[in-house]
Amino acid sequence: MSRKEVPKLSAGNFEIMKVIWEKGESTAVEVLEAINKKRKDKIGRTSILVQLTRLREYGWLKYRKVKRTYYYSAAFDREKASGDIVNDIKTRVFDGSRTELVRCLFENSEITDEEMKDIREMLDRFDRSQS
Repeated sequence: MSRKEVPKLSAGNFEIMKVIWEKGESTAVEVLEAINKKRKDKIGRTSILVQLTRLREYGWLKYRKVKRTYYYSAAFDREKASGDIVNDIKTRVFDGSRTELVRCLFENSEITDEEMKDIREMLDRFDRSQS
């Protein structure tokens, strides 16, 4: 299955993928514990198992089996997935305009002085790399 054929992540799928990206290879129990640690409304083991199976079928996860335990790992790194999501939003919401995407980010969130400094440094690095 090529990268283009991999279905987009739902909010629940993305929550699981964030755990896998953060922890690395994980069992269903480890994923469940990490997710429930952050949630007010706990989810059950069966729900996690169903989502892990779907993510595996979609091509987002790889796994290996040791005895009766499945160890899941990401098939794609977080940066690639994040980039795909941002590009999808840019295309669908902002008609492909990077300027409008960035304008929306600036106008709809509070940016700290430290974040602004980081953004300026990124822009300077990008500008220098384009020269």
